[in-house]
Amino acid sequence: MINIRYVSRNAQRPEGGSSSSSHIISAGSTRFHDSSGNGTNTGIAAKTNKTGNLECRKSPFTGVFVVNTPAHAHSGVSHLAEHMCFRGSPCYPADHELFVANALLPLSINATTYSGCTYFYVQSDNKALFISAIQYLYSGLVNTHYEKSKFETERSGVLVNELTLLERNIDYLNNMAIRRSDTSTMAYKHAGGFSDSVLEIGFDDLIDYKKRWYDGEHITLLVSGADTDGDEIISLSRQAIAEISDIGCNTKSCDAMPFNEAAEAPASTLKRKATVPVCHISRQLTNNHQVKSIENDVSTWWVPQEFTYDLLDVEHQIKSRFIASGHFFIDDEVNHAGMIALRFIHNTKTNTQARTDAHKKVVSVLTEFNVEAKPRLFTDAKLPQAVQQLIRDYQQQANSRYSEPRSSLKTKPFTEYLNNVHVCRTGTHETYDKGKRADRPIKNNWVSTTEVAVELKDKKSAQLAADFPSLLSLENLPALPKLLHKLAEPTVKAAQNSEERFQCIGNNWVYRVDAQFHRHLIVIMASASFWQPRTTGECYALGVARFKGLIFIYGAQDRQASRRNLWCKNTLTQFDLDTGVSKSPA
Repeated sequence: MINIRYVSRNAQRPEGGSSSSSHIISAGSTRFHDSSGNGTNTGIAAKTNKTGNLECRKSPFTGVFVVNTPAHAHSGVSHLAEHMCFRGSPCYPADHELFVANALLPLSINATTYSGCTYFYVQSDNKALFISAIQYLYSGLVNTHYEKSKFETERSGVLVNELTLLERNIDYLNNMAIRRSDTSTMAYKHAGGFSDSVLEIGFDDLIDYKKRWYDGEHITLLVSGADTDGDEIISLSRQAIAEISDIGCNTKSCDAMPFNEAAEAPASTLKRKATVPVCHISRQLTNNHQVKSIENDVSTWWVPQEFTYDLLDVEHQIKSRFIASGHFFIDDEVNHAGMIALRFIHNTKTNTQARTDAHKKVVSVLTEFNVEAKPRLFTDAKLPQAVQQLIRDYQQQANSRYSEPRSSLKTKPFTEYLNNVHVCRTGTHETYDKGKRADRPIKNNWVSTTEVAVELKDKKSAQLAADFPSLLSLENLPALPKLLHKLAEPTVKAAQNSEERFQCIGNNWVYRVDAQFHRHLIVIMASASFWQPRTTGECYALGVARFKGLIFIYGAQDRQASRRNLWCKNTLTQFDLDTGVSKSPA
């Protein structure tokens, strides 16, 4: 049976520390974390303001499911498994359940993956809604029954769109080239996968992974609420979870083939917010769309994560010492062995003697600083404070010596870890002309929802919305993702101009919803047809949000971005409130 723990809100906040980045709310959307686990910062943090508002209210209820989700090389199967937890279950079958709940209910649901663990969290100030959301999350976690069509759209559509968005970032590409060619036993396993590697994930691989790691016996639920009885909230949560087990929502599972190799052991601690450093590799990176071989040598020293704080404090000083000969940076993701990477990228292809000389200089500079081991406690400014506290509690339970932040720890001296260096050569990756690439539509192999009318008779209703109709409100809409602010600005300035509602650049778009249509939005958004571009894998993210007092429909990394103006217009004007059918344009 699942382990449930109540955590007092008096949990200690860490001093200093660092945080990781976030990304779009997507079905199963991981918060995307710079160079770590699943990716890099996309500039989209759709839920931050909403959870912030929740925390300003009186004592929201907070729950975090902790699941051990080790990476399987660079396959991305753990990333896909996380997404699939939100692709419906026998108990909550609607594909659009998450989107409706996050947009219209006083609720925040999301997931974040760090260092071999995925944390699925829910926060609400309504007790009954909170317990129902706990049940919804758990039913998705333990579900192993999926239609292959959903698997295909999530893997080849949503996930590829997400990773393609990340891989447009030149810093991310540089780090990807290093990781993919690193042959060290300490090398990072890129849990998020890459746009090509995720396409190698088979249906059986997904089912096998979920059966192995998303079993109820291996899931922990942490709950909190300052003004609640811990026994009561645990009892209600346990009852909600027991109902899922009694119904047997995960019994219709498919047979799966085992992986050829065991998944790596998870690391126990987490990483900070930092953009992936610009690696000053060959200027070939700015050439037109093509595959180039990058020949720079990369030297890596692996040191325990406990040295992270002191190293980050002096990282800038260290960088400044190597401008002429190369680029030094700290990849502070924690690997499977609890280590972080100190990387030095040589400016040119080097011979053995040149590398040896460079290594001596790097070690000499590093030993000039006083680097001591200190606990590395979890913090992520993008997450609600209560969620951070629950994750910290879990980490501190797993690492009993981490009882006090920034206290000294007994470990081997920092300098002893500098005796071993691993050298690899940055690999090959696809490079793009950033200017030309930005406005290029994604190649489309999908049947367009702008061309096909949607029939809803076989679609399932969003259950949480149906169970709590009195709580549905446009006041619960989240803030518009930051990535889309520049797109939205022109429509804000032209708010009185009905012809300038839509803005599109590349594969991202926004559509300003005029006030006359607001009264229909709740019904429209509760419909499965509204979310079809996302559930069919045409886009990475789709949503409705507020920006500067106005309401926008938006899409990100959308294969049909240029055609969404007509789609939005038809969705709003042709929606039949009697039949609940959105007649998409031809």
